[in-house]
Amino acid sequence: MASRCSVAATALVIALCWTSGVFTTKLLQQNCGYKKPYLLTYLHELGVTAISVPIACSRQFWPRCKTMGLRAMALGLLAFGANISFMVALVLTTASSAMTLEQLTPVFIAGLSFAFLKERYQACQIFWLVVAIVGSVLTARSDMKACHGGACDGSMPLLGDFLVVITCLTAALYMVCFKMIFAKQCGTSFQMLFTYFVMKGMSVAVVGGIALLFLPDWNRGLPSDSCGWTYLGINMIANMSFNVSLAWGLLVVSPLACRLFVLLGLPASLLLDSLLGTSIAVQRILGVALVSCGVAGFEIFGPKEESEGISETTEITTDEELSTLSQVSTGSSQKQTRGSSLLFSLLALGICAAGFAVSGIPAAG
Repeated sequence: MASRCSVAATALVIALCWTSGVFTTKLLQQNCGYKKPYLLTYLHELGVTAISVPIACSRQFWPRCKTMGLRAMALGLLAFGANISFMVALVLTTASSAMTLEQLTPVFIAGLSFAFLKERYQACQIFWLVVAIVGSVLTARSDMKACHGGACDGSMPLLGDFLVVITCLTAALYMVCFKMIFAKQCGTSFQMLFTYFVMKGMSVAVVGGIALLFLPDWNRGLPSDSCGWTYLGINMIANMSFNVSLAWGLLVVSPLACRLFVLLGLPASLLLDSLLGTSIAVQRILGVALVSCGVAGFEIFGPKEESEGISETTEITTDEELSTLSQVSTGSSQKQTRGSSLLFSLLALGICAAGFAVSGIPAAG
């Protein structure tokens, strides 16, 4: 079981990275007029993949990729699909409804964790979970009160709300599946974790890049001025850090606790807004207070011992086992493994470069 200090540090990093990503996305839209949500999500995945290749690349890179295989790629597409579903929902329904329904994610995570990870929650934990969800709903409703007129009305609210629920379910499924399939494997070394990001990112780069070519051309194109490039760079760093820290959080704590850590970004956002002189409603302050108390209470009253269900869910190969296998292999097979690892890393970088090239195709007009 991770120490309280490591859990607190993980929560802080996740919250700060999430808050930074949200604020820089707003600044890109408001100050630079750069409104390409699909492309931003795609660029975040490409960025994580690009930095993961040199970190993961070693003599055992190809064997690690083979052990993860299609499972990591499928999980990557699942996470990417959840993001896309939420972006489409924001177009079809009101932002207030979307942000409120999105708080169903912890409920889905709790149910899936109970079923597949054998997680068991105490009554006091369930109470604090409800407190955190109520607080996040209050905060979301408060943040959307500034929205006026038809600009916030969705064209197909029922379909949009349904897509938000689908987003919650797929996001919860991704977090639980990652914990169930890869927690022990990725927890053995950072190279294992970043190998997972390479496999995950390659599938998103290919499928997402093909989709980008068929979407309306306004979805493509990088910023054309220094303002856009500055905020895009900060946004990329923040969101890439969030993706990595969220995965690391899933290795340290339960999926539900990790999702609640994201809600700690709400107090950070409140603090940042107050420093910037933004008017803050009492309802938002109350919501943030409930979120903070709920997350703290959930962790404080959590079980002292880690669940044993994870190691029983699937058979995996750890980095230590791969190293042992390499030591007993012949010299020729070791050379072949090194060559395969190098070629696959070049393939991953090539796919990333192609994805960046497609992203940079300027919009017509």
